[in-house]
Amino acid sequence: MVVFEVNEVTLYKMGIGWLSSKASFQNKKVLFPVLVKNQDDFLKTFHVEVEGEALLSSIAFDTEESKDLQIDQDGYALTSILNLLSGSKIVIVSDNKESIRGRLIGYQTVKSGNDSDTLKVKIVLSTEDDSIQYFDSNRVISILPVEEFYRKTLTEQLDFLSRSKKENVKNLKISFTEEGEKNVTVSYLTELPAWLSSYRIYSLDDENAVFELWSLVTNNSQQDWIDANLHLITGLPISFRYDISSPWLIDRPFVQRPRQMGISVMTPEAEYKELAKPASPPMAVAGIPMKKAKRSRAVSSLKMADEFLEEEPYEYAVGAAESAEIVTTTESVSFSLKQPVTIKKGESALLLLHNTNIPKKTIYIYNQEQHTTHPFKAIEVENVTGYGWEEGPVTIYEKGAYTGEAMLQRVSKGEKQILPYLVEQDVIIKQNETSSSKKISISISGQYYVETFLNTRLYTLEINNKADEDKLVICEVPKLYDYKLDKKKSKVETKETPNYFRAEILVEPKTLIKIKIPTLRKTSESISIASISDEYLDDLLNLETLTDKQVNSLKKIKQIRKEKIQINEQISSEQTNLNRIDKEYQRITQSINVLTSEGEEGKTRAKYVERMNNLFETMENKRTEIEKLQERSSKIDEEIYDLLEKL
Repeated sequence: MVVFEVNEVTLYKMGIGWLSSKASFQNKKVLFPVLVKNQDDFLKTFHVEVEGEALLSSIAFDTEESKDLQIDQDGYALTSILNLLSGSKIVIVSDNKESIRGRLIGYQTVKSGNDSDTLKVKIVLSTEDDSIQYFDSNRVISILPVEEFYRKTLTEQLDFLSRSKKENVKNLKISFTEEGEKNVTVSYLTELPAWLSSYRIYSLDDENAVFELWSLVTNNSQQDWIDANLHLITGLPISFRYDISSPWLIDRPFVQRPRQMGISVMTPEAEYKELAKPASPPMAVAGIPMKKAKRSRAVSSLKMADEFLEEEPYEYAVGAAESAEIVTTTESVSFSLKQPVTIKKGESALLLLHNTNIPKKTIYIYNQEQHTTHPFKAIEVENVTGYGWEEGPVTIYEKGAYTGEAMLQRVSKGEKQILPYLVEQDVIIKQNETSSSKKISISISGQYYVETFLNTRLYTLEINNKADEDKLVICEVPKLYDYKLDKKKSKVETKETPNYFRAEILVEPKTLIKIKIPTLRKTSESISIASISDEYLDDLLNLETLTDKQVNSLKKIKQIRKEKIQINEQISSEQTNLNRIDKEYQRITQSINVLTSEGEEGKTRAKYVERMNNLFETMENKRTEIEKLQERSSKIDEEIYDLLEKL
């Protein structure tokens, strides 16, 4: 049996890999195992190289998707087999050893006794004497298909069921033009776990550190990687799943046959939608030429905690070989392991890719949202490695001992990043906030009265350094919407980030200091001049920036608004009188309804009728007067808006 051994692996950060497997053989045909879930990726990306006289002829595979599994696995195996054999000749052997030959018609389910939830299966058989007989399935020992076609069909279905339950691997048949000695390399894209970045930073002194990049690689393929060349790529090529292995069955239009002959019937032309051609998937590059990277020292075993007391500078000793060559492009970084790697299927491995010296700076950063009273000890590192750093966890060591951890975000070449990794308990910080708002101006903007306010927010931080050494502390306070740093009042160096104001200050040993971070913003509120009070109008008239035209317009507005106020007061008074008269009118109406037209009641009723008529006339006059006043009020509004348009 020919075995292909994986000789080269290229992994990407997006869950795909490019595998190359090699084998030597003389056969004209060879089997190549591929996981069924990766079959489509193989067929759309494979590349075969042949050393020898032969050429690649074809790659064949079984299209199991064209078959249907007809044997039910969910408790209905017997009935599904009876359906499969219906119409065929069978031999039934019952529990009394009697054999009955006949043609299977089918089956029938009936209730079992008084239990409505239990069903029995009765087999319906047409026997050789053409009688129809029922057989209780519980009494049947065996059913034997007589005809070869049905035996073969049942065997195929059982094989199909067996393969569906086995390991999901398919052997592809690769054929060549001729036999003879040949070296064959098969390369293809497949789903593989994305490789992960992990970092180590070893502090050497206040300004220098050793940076290490490690990678975690997992082999979950169906083959061991024995002494394989391994390449790790940070790039993100476009890749996708595409069903290329199952048959492409296209529905054709159905044309109805004519029911009458000799009559011309026009059949509308079917609408065909042009199917978009599938885009050719990008071919992952397996072998990438690598150039030498600068070699530097690697990690030693950790020193004991008591060595922290030593004054001698920490020395970073060689402990692990630098193992990758690095090539950078504008799209990605490629790490090629210098030595072949063995990772068996189901195993993972940590591999050292690069280590080098980098500059660093120790700082202390305080953010009340992260910790209310203490800052975090952090290092600011600069990426001088010549390639971008991917996201990943980073472990910080000081004098060879573990100190803390952080999450490294994406860092491009030449960029810096702050990595908090330890709560500094020798520094205590208290933060307070005060805010105020003050009206600083009024103005006219079109038809609006505009008030401008100055909003201030002052952050006061009390920093107590109890340590015996200087602490460079960066205090972060939230940057609220539209607030700016008040540079006139700020006395400490403060920078802005997208979300924070950062004040940087050096705190001496055993010292308590206070710093203030003043911020401010201007906001405006606008009100239609038509709706403001006379007090606000007087404020506007006192503005020195107004033109004579604006002053005259505002004075006219103020004057006619007084008339409108008087009209509104008159409308309110008339409406009150109208409501009073209407109540009296309703009372008299009720009294008239209960009085007769005879005698003294008749005389009283006549007086009420006369009074009711007078009240009705008075109400009509009141309503007319109110309507006239409302019309005048509306005209005053129009006059005010006409004046506003002239401002």
